Amino acid sequence: MLIVIFCFSTYGVAVADIEYERLKHIADDVVTNMPSTWRVIEEKTGVIPYGHYDGLKYDGQGGLSLVLIGPQDMYFQWKDEDGAWHQKAFHKEVIELWFMPPEYHLSWKRFFVMKSPAPADHIYSGVAVKVYGMPSRRSVSPHQEKLFDKYLEEILSQATTLGPRLAPLSWATWKMDIKKFLQQSEQ
Repeated sequence: MLIVIFCFSTYGVAVADIEYERLKHIADDVVTNMPSTWRVIEEKTGVIPYGHYDGLKYDGQGGLSLVLIGPQDMYFQWKDEDGAWHQKAFHKEVIELWFMPPEYHLSWKRFFVMKSPAPADHIYSGVAVKVYGMPSRRSVSPHQEKLFDKYLEEILSQATTLGPRLAPLSWATWKMDIKKFLQQSEQ
């Protein structure tokens, strides 16, 4: 009896590993085809897309996430007490992607979760994968993030309006390009 339980446990791990390897292979195809000015800075397994199950339990198979960073600065801007606008670059443009098993879906129960963040956008559904993504911004280093935190403390006392300046990504067609890459790879 103990041996049978052990076999099923090992089988479950092997299936999860095979799933992640398949998702990794698909993600690698996107990375190979993205602009040369972009690069991967983070990869995680066992994840679900941002904002999809906040406050809810998810029991399904997790996926693979990639964080891609681009060359363009993202500016933080604020308006001082005199009405003058200021801006400073602390972050770089980022695209966060989630490669999920094809049976994955956003919970309908999410509708009932108050103050839930906007979920990552659905980009592609195919036989082997569902892909979700969203633009974001990140500091290029922990040191830069500490500088941003310190800077933010200093300006909060004098700012009347503040926030990131929303600028178009340098990879403006990322959603269409990723969809095209994946459609071609499934043929």
